[in-house]
Amino acid sequence: MIRRVATVLLALLPGLALAAPRTPVTIRAYLNVSSGCQAATVDFLNALKARYAPEVKLEMVDFGDEGKGLKRWRAAGLRCQTIEINGSALVKFVHNAKPRVVAFRMPAGLQWTHTDLEQAVQAGLRGELQPATEAEVAASARPVTIKATVRSSPLTQGGQPFIAVRVNGVAALLVPVGDDRAAATRRAAAAVAVLQSWLSQPVKLADLQVTPTASGAALVAAGQTVLIATAADSKRLRQPPLAVAQGWLAGLHHALAARTN
Repeated sequence: MIRRVATVLLALLPGLALAAPRTPVTIRAYLNVSSGCQAATVDFLNALKARYAPEVKLEMVDFGDEGKGLKRWRAAGLRCQTIEINGSALVKFVHNAKPRVVAFRMPAGLQWTHTDLEQAVQAGLRGELQPATEAEVAASARPVTIKATVRSSPLTQGGQPFIAVRVNGVAALLVPVGDDRAAATRRAAAAVAVLQSWLSQPVKLADLQVTPTASGAALVAAGQTVLIATAADSKRLRQPPLAVAQGWLAGLHHALAARTN
């Protein structure tokens, strides 16, 4: 008898099926909030938190604050904007019966969109979100066409002269100028040529990597050397060569994303 009553209630009130408990979701977003360049993503995250409260918890770490946020970002071993959902920036889920693998790294518009982010959160609330591996992300990535202008020009920052490699008008790579301005200009011109060649066809962002070299660290694009961070660069910028090259990588990611932000 009790079972029959319960069946009748469910038949009369189908909306009860939607009242199932949702799985809590935690979001930790490492963003450069201070610069204002990611304001759209900051606003979207806040709206996402409000829309799915109280199950969605949001923490923003501002690595542009030159203080605690920057230290936390570095301590986490990060080199670019990263959004972690339930502890992972690499996630997989099913949406509309199709499997998805998304890496929430770098600004929105290159590897992921705000829609992807909300769909991942929805999957998390259903208890269906899983962490993904680098191999799964690489396998799911498709080549994309990126329209970008690449050129070089002089720039002075903090009293230090540079030759800037500009992508979409953004100073992406800063080549320090020492005693030989002509040499710095040639390095920047070579970097421009490699990037123009790389962007002339559909590319994968995973093509961009930092690799150690005998003399420092190199930024490479699909196996082609864009720039090598030398000991001289390290001395002028007061950073290890690897950090210099990783800074170039982050700057290039940001500049490429500028086409959509």
